[in-house]
Amino acid sequence: MKRRHQVVLFAVLLLSLTILSPSFDFRGSQQNPARNQEKDTYPGGSSRNEETHAPLEIMVSMTKEEFALFQEMAEEVASSRFVEVNIRNVEPDKYQEVLDQEFSLGVNGDIILLQTDQVQRYAKKGYLVPLNGTSLSKSIGDTVNELRGMTEWNGYQWAMPFDVDPYVMGITPSYLNESGLLEFPQKREQWFKLIKQSQTKSIPLISLNIDDTYGTSAWLSYLPLGMSPDQILRMQPASMTNEFQQGVSLLSELQPHILTMSVDPVLSASDYKVQTPMFVSTLSRIRKVDEASKGQGSFASPIFLQVLHTAQSRSLVITAGSAEMDTASRWIEGMLSAATQNKWVKQTKRLPARQQEMEKETGNVEARYRVIPNQPWLSKEFTSLKLAENQTIITHFQKRVQQVLQGKISAVQYVNSIKKESNP
Repeated sequence: MKRRHQVVLFAVLLLSLTILSPSFDFRGSQQNPARNQEKDTYPGGSSRNEETHAPLEIMVSMTKEEFALFQEMAEEVASSRFVEVNIRNVEPDKYQEVLDQEFSLGVNGDIILLQTDQVQRYAKKGYLVPLNGTSLSKSIGDTVNELRGMTEWNGYQWAMPFDVDPYVMGITPSYLNESGLLEFPQKREQWFKLIKQSQTKSIPLISLNIDDTYGTSAWLSYLPLGMSPDQILRMQPASMTNEFQQGVSLLSELQPHILTMSVDPVLSASDYKVQTPMFVSTLSRIRKVDEASKGQGSFASPIFLQVLHTAQSRSLVITAGSAEMDTASRWIEGMLSAATQNKWVKQTKRLPARQQEMEKETGNVEARYRVIPNQPWLSKEFTSLKLAENQTIITHFQKRVQQVLQGKISAVQYVNSIKKESNP
């Protein structure tokens, strides 16, 4: 009888525990009553974490057309990685303001597509998560060296480069040949040959988007000795010699032959025909127009391109306030896969951020256009710090750049005003 009493007592205790602790799991683990039961229903979904996750909040700034492509691709990657995403597109002219405001409030979501030259700025303020300790550390080495260098600071990697779009200067081959040149002008005397041809034909020589500060400064940087604001500020007093004066003289000679507009010369082209024999644009715009014209426009025959070593580049970052670092890392991994990068290149014509894919794509560009073979597509000269400083200087003197290119001030006034403002 004593043994039977013990069995009854044990049964009563067990029943009490069951009633008092409905969430107790006798396999030795505490269950979460609110847990998503999808994994139990679909045991094949082993890639999901044990707990449910809120959708990743992602912010970008793109044109409507580009955003539609990005959203489709992002959702495909999310589905393949068992991740949910909410993507918000902010208008370009409001992007910087929204970024700064939301960063200061700590409500920037999980992932942001940043301009690559802005990565270091936000990393210094503590707004980003270093990627070295995430699963992305394995993929960092696959990215383009120059872009990877721009996303480093204090010994850490703060972003994954996503894409890049170099500025290039184009020229029609016939115009170059008529000027007696076989390649792009490198010296003052060669530029004068192009100017003389422009005078003979009574047409402007080169068209520039006056509102594209980086594009116009990229062209000024290409002129002999370099005439962009950052280059002028770096000149030592000893450089203010006859050679420098020749550079100022060349800019003066070029001023009457510059056609300025408030839109990219390629995008403004009527029937895909650029209004001038020379122009500055981004590589992606040229390739899009080339494809759209189907051999009927300016690019029916291969044009000559000169890389200007200034580029628009974007990188994916994880914000310091994100509670979904592992999930964010998985999604970014998918966006940086070779297959996804190749798909993005095909749709947007921007160059990929992965080294191997970029080498293949630049090879295709060099085969289509007259470009110096194996030339660097990105500058190797600048550290991320120097690049950020240059961008700040260029933005600060945007009005002066616009005035000199429009002929509202002389080249001498342009140089003097920059030097005077930097040395009050």
